[in-house]
Amino acid sequence: MLRTYSLRRLPGISLTLCVLMFCLALAPAARAENATAGPLMQARLLQVAERGMSVQQAVELVRSQYKGQVVKATEIEFQGRPAYRIRLVNAGRVRDVLVDVQSGQIINARGNDG
Repeated sequence: MLRTYSLRRLPGISLTLCVLMFCLALAPAARAENATAGPLMQARLLQVAERGMSVQQAVELVRSQYKGQVVKATEIEFQGRPAYRIRLVNAGRVRDVLVDVQSGQIINARGNDG
C-alpha cells in the first residue's frame, strides 16, 4: 500500500487539484514503501498520475457498478501495475474492488463477510 485517501473531502475538489495532490503525495510514499524500487516506482506512478485514471474517477466507476458505501481508496501495485483498491461496505459485508489505473478497468472484485 502506498497511500490512503480520505473520500469525504474529494467530491468538492477539482480534477486538476486532485491530480496535483496525487502527484505530491506519491513521491515520499514510494520511497518509504520500498527503497530499492523507489525511483522506478515513483516514475511509474507519476506517469500514471499524468495519463491515468484519478482516484475520484475510480471511486465513481466502482459506485456505478456496486452497491454500498465507499469507505477507503488505496493506491497499490497489482501484478506489476498500479491500481486502486476501493473498499465498499454494504449490509455488513466488505468488498474490495481493484481498478487498473492506466486502463480504468475493474480487474478484480472480491467480497468478505463483515
